[in-house]
Amino acid sequence: MSYYDDKSNYIRVRAIVSGRVQHVGFRYWACEQAERLGLTGTVQNLEDGSVEVVMQGLPDMVGEMKEKLRHGPSMAIVSRVIFYRERVNQSETNFGEIY
Repeated sequence: MSYYDDKSNYIRVRAIVSGRVQHVGFRYWACEQAERLGLTGTVQNLEDGSVEVVMQGLPDMVGEMKEKLRHGPSMAIVSRVIFYRERVNQSETNFGEIY
């Protein structure tokens, strides 16, 4: 097992982001930010108009992403973000959108 395969220090967080967050490039922006931080996970629009972001990685990087989600991309207006802790997914290897 290499250093990068060791996920024993990882955390996984699900975020529900509300406000004007659909049709403003939020999913694309979230993918870029997560990849820059070395996170894995997913992002998708929800039927209620919010966006769900599931992110996994080192605690500092997840913390940085959580802070970014509180503001979103320039066209977004984030009114609320709710975070939930989840169990780490040992087999996850990248970050991507769910359509």
